[in-house]
Formats: sequence, C-alpha cells, structure tokens
Amino acid sequence: MPVKRVMRRLGILVALAVAALAPTTGTSAQGGGDLAQATARCEAGDRAACSRAGMLLSDVDNPAYDPFLSLRFLQQACTAKEAAACGRLALIFYAGEGDVERDLASAGNFAVQACSGQDRDGCEVAEAVFAEPGSPQFDAERALRYRRVNCSAGNRRSCIDLARILYSLDDRLPAEQIALSACMPDDPASAEVCAFGARLQSLRHQAEAERQAAIDAARNARMQAEAQEQAVFDRYMARRDYDGALYYSLYHMRSKRHAEEATLAASRAGALSTIFEDHFYVLEYWFPSGPVAQIAASQIARNKRSNECGIWNCTNMPGASSARWQAQRGSSGSSYTPRSSGSSFQPVSTPSSADIAKQTRDRYRFNNCTGSRRLSSSHPVCQ
Repeated sequence: MPVKRVMRRLGILVALAVAALAPTTGTSAQGGGDLAQATARCEAGDRAACSRAGMLLSDVDNPAYDPFLSLRFLQQACTAKEAAACGRLALIFYAGEGDVERDLASAGNFAVQACSGQDRDGCEVAEAVFAEPGSPQFDAERALRYRRVNCSAGNRRSCIDLARILYSLDDRLPAEQIALSACMPDDPASAEVCAFGARLQSLRHQAEAERQAAIDAARNARMQAEAQEQAVFDRYMARRDYDGALYYSLYHMRSKRHAEEATLAASRAGALSTIFEDHFYVLEYWFPSGPVAQIAASQIARNKRSNECGIWNCTNMPGASSARWQAQRGSSGSSYTPRSSGSSFQPVSTPSSADIAKQTRDRYRFNNCTGSRRLSSSHPVCQ
C-alpha cells in the first residue's frame, strides 16, 4: 500500500469517523469545541471519547491537527479494544505522519489488533506491512492471509494481488474465481482485475480444450487400432481358421470376448481338433467357469487320455526301448554269437528314451512358456 494512498485514505476515513461519531456526543459542535469535549470525557475515563479525540487530532483537515499528540488518546482507546483507534495508529505509524517516524513494527502490531476487531484500515495496513519487501516484518504467509481478508471485504487491489499469487503457485482455478468475483464491469476501477480474471478464464478454457483434444486423439487412435484388430480377427474367422483366430485373440488382442467367440465357433463347427492344444490351457486359466471353461477342460482331458503313456506315445515311456532291445536283440533273447571276441566294433552311444523324453519336454516348455506365446508361469505345462 503506497504512502500516498494511505494518506488519502487517512483524510477520507477521518471525515467519515467524525460524521459517524457525532450523534453520540450529544452536540453538533465542530473543531475545537468538539475536541475539547472529547478530551474532557477521555480524561474522565470514556475510552470511546479517547478514540474520538485521537481521530480529531490525526485529521489532516482539522485545525488542531497534531498526529504526535493524537497517539496518546489513540493508544488509550486501542488498549480498551477500540478497533478504530488501533487502525488509526496503524495508519499513522505506517505512513510516518508529522513528527511520528515511520515504524513498521508498531504499525504491524496495531494493525493486527485492529483487524481482529474487524477494522478495515487495520486489515489493509496488516497486509501492507507483512507484504513489505525487504522489511524485517515481511511474512508471506501472514500477508496472504490478510489479502484474503481484504479481498473478502471488497478490496479489489487485494483481490488482484491474491489472484496473481495463487496463479504463480499454480492454484489457477481459485485465482480465476477470486479475480472474477472482484470484477465489476461497470466500474472503471475494476478494469485491471476484470482483465486479469478474463485472461485466467481464457487460459483455463484453452488448457481444457487442449486436454480434451488429447483425450479425443487417444480415443480415436484406440478405436482405429481396435478396428484394425477386429478386421484381422474377422479374416481368420471368415477362413474358418479357428486356431489362428484364437491365437490372435489370446496373444495379440488379449480379448476374452474374441477368444470366447473363436472357441464357441470352433466347437459349433466341430473343429476343436484343429486348435493347438496349449490354447486350451490358456482358456482354462482365462475362463474359470462357463461354456468355454467346459470346452477347455474336456479338450485337455481328452488329450491326456490319448497320451497317458507320456509325451507322444507309449513306445517312448522310460525303459521301453531297453525292454524292446532285450526282447529283440538282448543276450537272453538272441541266438547271435559274435564271431570274434576280439572284434574292434564299438556300438554308437545314443541317448536313452528317458533322455529323449526329457529333451522333448524341455523344448516344449521353452517354446510355450517363453517368448510371445508365453503361457502363465502357474500353468501346469510350465511347472
């Protein structure tokens, strides 16, 4: 709050205070008579009269104007919780009036007391004192609090300062609301706050439009991708390639709806045998119940029954090849006798059927439990 502005408000508020308090004095006497009466009543202990005497002495338009002398009466009234007196003291010390030097510490103390009593001058001086750059009394948090108080009371300057601070703190919507609430389009004094509020509103609308455009673009891209995926799925289904359709649903689209559609279509067409066996394990995991779960369970059970001897067929069970060798070429079942015990022939070492079975299982797990067609680690095949 500039010093000139404080002094201008000082003169206006003194005139208002005199007019407001005049009826309580019981006389319309002005000037020295009014001051003398207020002084006498103050000496008799009337603290409201002390406040009036101090107001008259601090009025620049009063012939008895003496800001230094006014301090005595104003301080007595302020001590008695006369908020207006505290507010006038805050103005005098903030402006440094007459023989009174500028004292921001005293101005701040009196301003806080005045504002607590709902005195407008005190609240405005409190904001100015705590917002004074480079002052020992500078306190951004308290300045912000008194700006809110003054803005709520209709001080447009406080409103626009508060809005700018909130905007700098990225609290943009409250900043806009504060600026627009303080805007009175028909009042020239509101031009600045109205322009600032309109600018914040325009920036918000622009940001909202950009955000909505990004949302729309993402949605359109997602819809295009889904349309392309649907077209690929439809081509598989049109060719009755149910295995391809199911694979695309499981591992590319990752869509339960499409996986169900492909599975049920294959079931109706009697083409479940064309579907890769591992897909049924995935379906069993994806669908804990329902028709697809039943189809997956029946296919897994059927494949297990046809393969009870192990991987591929019963001739590959562990020990089967050894049994066959003994039955066909072993010493106990063969009449073959080597022509010479000193023969240098050495049979070629080959893996046993158990080794072959293990290698086959490992390769099978590698192909189906890793890579793009990877099954869940909890799937029985991957255990």
